[in-house]
Amino acid sequence: MNQTFYEYMMRFADNGGREPMTRLANAMRNDIAFPKQSDDFNELTSHLESHSDYSKLLVVFDEAWSQYQSEK
Repeated sequence: MNQTFYEYMMRFADNGGREPMTRLANAMRNDIAFPKQSDDFNELTSHLESHSDYSKLLVVFDEAWSQYQSEK
């Protein structure tokens, strides 16, 4: 069974973590409106760009998405 991007990112979640991937995962976990079932790059990007909490994490998202795609 394929993981969604959200499920993939939850492996990096850690409340005390400071690494960029961890910060992105934590922000996603705390975002009740995050499209957890989506694997659509455009939908995820649109969500991140429309929420200021992610403004400093957009570059991290691009890296995370690339890793996610390579591990699929």
